Amino acid sequence: MRVHLIAPTKKGETYLFNRGLLAPLGLMYLAAHTPPEIEVRVIDENTQRIDFSDLPDLVGITTMTATAPRAYAIADRYRALGVKVVLGGVHASMLPEEASRFADAVVVGEGEEIWPRLLADFAGGRMEPLYRQDAFMDFSRPLPPRREVIDLRRYWSANGVQTARGCPHACSFCSVTAFNGRKMRLREVDDVLAEVESLPRTNLLRRKVVPFVDDNIAANPARAKELFRGLIPMRIRWGSQASITFARDEELVALAAESGCHFLFIGIETMSREALAEMGKAQNRVEEYDHALRLLRKHGIHVMGAFVFGFDCDDETVFSDTLAFAMRNKIQVAQFAHLVPYPGTRLYRELLEQGRVEEEFWFKPEWDARVVYKPQRFTPEELARLTHRVQRDFYSYRSVARRMYPHRHWSYWLAFNLLYRHSLTNGRSHEVGDCDGSGDGNAKPTRFRLLNRSSA
Repeated sequence: MRVHLIAPTKKGETYLFNRGLLAPLGLMYLAAHTPPEIEVRVIDENTQRIDFSDLPDLVGITTMTATAPRAYAIADRYRALGVKVVLGGVHASMLPEEASRFADAVVVGEGEEIWPRLLADFAGGRMEPLYRQDAFMDFSRPLPPRREVIDLRRYWSANGVQTARGCPHACSFCSVTAFNGRKMRLREVDDVLAEVESLPRTNLLRRKVVPFVDDNIAANPARAKELFRGLIPMRIRWGSQASITFARDEELVALAAESGCHFLFIGIETMSREALAEMGKAQNRVEEYDHALRLLRKHGIHVMGAFVFGFDCDDETVFSDTLAFAMRNKIQVAQFAHLVPYPGTRLYRELLEQGRVEEEFWFKPEWDARVVYKPQRFTPEELARLTHRVQRDFYSYRSVARRMYPHRHWSYWLAFNLLYRHSLTNGRSHEVGDCDGSGDGNAKPTRFRLLNRSSA
């Protein structure tokens, strides 16, 4: 039996010279749970086009909200050619009835433990229309992801590693807890270190560059310190996502830096205490932000900051306050986005009940270039315009020059800023996306368009 596992892009396009930013770790985990007698192939539209003349016996497609219409189009094409299709991932898990209109079977929740049973059912001609993983899987010692199913040369970094699943927080715009749960499921540290040790040295300097794709690498600080101490002898370079609370513990920051941490993607979100309360992000404290970023900079850890606009309490001051903060702290790269109420989030449920969100907005052309709900204090057009203005000002040549400061990797961050500026001027979007648990087939963030966001 032949199985194709597909990670779609939004419109079937490829990016950055047909190279993906991160390899689809979730599909590699799914491949690891595929019985050895079954031939499995991973197709990532970030790096290659789908050849519909090569027909497998079964196709599995992972979906985020941003890629759902494309996933459905791929499914329709294969089904018209007589191939059975399975849909899974965050979007299909949140809206299984919708996904079932385009698939022969839908997987709800983490797919690894369900996958072998589904394949056996398919082989026996008894595949069910819905497979639901109600309990969260044990992630202490997962099967190693099958990295041989991808072409490592097609990715800027193919060494993605996940050390935990879940997030203890429940931010209103994030679907991580809905998909992966609020209880942290931690891998054993020795198991993580063994995987890191096995990774190839893929960059030109023969250094291991490892993106840890956790939603919050230090959600458990004691365990994070143990992990970082184990990484120190390996002399790798790594980055991940973290909460700003990371910087409340200087020992944790120092160990991270010593172990090779060069950057962290941090959801700073807002300068407004009222907005933090509204989104349910009590762990963030505005009065600690400046100190936290100074401490990270002191230890050579660069921050990719994420900011969100459009909460009900927001007024026009949040835009100028946010830009001033980002400039003052010389944040190397920042993502400024207006809210997007993705299915599966508390924000989506509340706005839907209030009649303030466009129903099935993800099916509408270019929805991610505009605001798809009714803000409290702005028109949708005003919110989009003011968000874009902050992006434009932050990535102006003058701003880029002011934010650069002498450090070993300044040229890399300068190039990243200029590339990001180019993407803005060419109409690429940077909205906050639905969070993606690796069990559904995508690592985050995917592509240069940071479509996936966690609540970290």
